[in-house]
Amino acid sequence: MSDTPARSLASYRAAAELRDGTPILVRAIRPDDKWILQLGLRRLSESTIYHRFFGAKKTLTDEELRYLTELDFEHHVGLLAVREEGGQELPLGVGRFIRIAQGKAPPSAEVAFTVADRWQGHGVATALLHHLVAIARRLGIARFEADVLPDNKQMLEVFEHSGLPMQTRVQGGVVHVALTL
Repeated sequence: MSDTPARSLASYRAAAELRDGTPILVRAIRPDDKWILQLGLRRLSESTIYHRFFGAKKTLTDEELRYLTELDFEHHVGLLAVREEGGQELPLGVGRFIRIAQGKAPPSAEVAFTVADRWQGHGVATALLHHLVAIARRLGIARFEADVLPDNKQMLEVFEHSGLPMQTRVQGGVVHVALTL
């Protein structure tokens, strides 16, 4: 089988560092990561869950877990930031983008992040964004879009400090962010 971009992205792995120099691994989400996402959700504060899902959520259904872990790495790309601890991967955060309808110009994708409460403010989302931008450019995506609650200052700061041209508009109590890649 040839090494298509999607096939090579499905095995994506890259070393990264957090702001304090902590080494982490940014890797592709795999189908066997369902348990990590389910456990991670249970460990999130109500506030973090609300900022990510815009409502309460206690568990992920089997269908949601399949959707979030069985990715094609062409239209739906997901990365997991982990730290090695005691010979095991400790999940720190997830970043993903989903391509928006093909007819839209420029080619765009919706981007979203979830970072474990303990690791918020350490640069996890920034590291994930950096890697997602590189992958999106490789796939021909020219723009990221995100809907962020106005009180989610940390996520808005990640986008503002990304170094990417950014436009925002507030509509329906949500900040719509557009980043030019």
